[in-house]
Amino acid sequence: MAKPLANALHHRKFAYVKRNTLVAYSVLATLLLMSGCGTSKPAAVRRAPVATAPKPTKLAMAIHVRPVALSYRWPLTGVVAASAPTQPALSVKIDNAPAARPQSGLNQADLVFECLVEGGMSRFLAVYQSHGAAELGPIRSARPVDGALLRALNGGIFAYSGAATGEIAPAKAYSTAFLLSDDAASGPFQRLTSRYAPENLYSSTDRLRAAAAGLLANPGLPGPLFTYGPVVAGSPASRHLSVVLGSSASASWDYDGASYLRSENGTSHLLADGQQVRATNVVVLRVQVTHSGITDAAGNEDPFVLAYGSGAAQVFRNGVVENGHWSRPSVSDPYTFTSTAGGALTLSPGPAWIELVPTDGSVSPS
Repeated sequence: MAKPLANALHHRKFAYVKRNTLVAYSVLATLLLMSGCGTSKPAAVRRAPVATAPKPTKLAMAIHVRPVALSYRWPLTGVVAASAPTQPALSVKIDNAPAARPQSGLNQADLVFECLVEGGMSRFLAVYQSHGAAELGPIRSARPVDGALLRALNGGIFAYSGAATGEIAPAKAYSTAFLLSDDAASGPFQRLTSRYAPENLYSSTDRLRAAAAGLLANPGLPGPLFTYGPVVAGSPASRHLSVVLGSSASASWDYDGASYLRSENGTSHLLADGQQVRATNVVVLRVQVTHSGITDAAGNEDPFVLAYGSGAAQVFRNGVVENGHWSRPSVSDPYTFTSTAGGALTLSPGPAWIELVPTDGSVSPS
């Protein structure tokens, strides 16, 4: 009996040692796994592979996105601009009486409006944005028509030499322009000793803009007045036109293959720098004229040219004439120009002269 008992104790001891050895091996394996020891890592604790971009295929390598080139244009000429225009329109009242010639700076304007004034003569509203002029003049007084024209330009800056109460009233009432007058701010203006008053008041676009900025002007930017596009097929040729605004204001334009050259009362209209007045487009708008009740020293009434309403329109461009109609129900509305051929009445990109011809004036294309 002693032997079987001894054998039983021997087997129990061996099982106890075996069990403890297995436990020890299990603990050791766990410690090895936690410490990263060992020659290999169990699948459960292996690090996940790092994701890598797939190699591009030949098709993917052939496809690439090109940067989009933004196209900017000057709103008053339709000409491509290097960047988005940020400055407002600067409108300057320039005289066209015989004693005012030769003028300075007209060929640098984006737009020039010619309007009838007292005595059957005309006066210009020259508008600058895309170019500047080192010398502008002679600068003269405002007229009632300016209020509606400036409103069409979103106000901007208006430089003039002064005006009677009734003449400047429309500009003050609804032009939304910042008014810069020699009477109120003489700094940017100067009198030339080489000319007689009142035809000797001059300035520059830089000086006028600086003066407006110094007075904390914050005018808006103009939008396009016209639509620009190709010549309408079948438009009749016209390399010459004559316009008569009043008894002492007649002009003609001749196309030289690139621009229209202006003559005044039968003589080439030359500027102080010797260059002839020129434009890419000549726009003729037939307008209504009413009474202003304002008279000059000679008793001549200052006509009130209405730059709103509607009427016939003609665009002379590229040696042809395109006929149509203009409409602007009120001063707060934009101009719309429609062609008799259908669609918009278009201009060629570049400066334009706008002749506001009274209904009793004349236009003779040829």
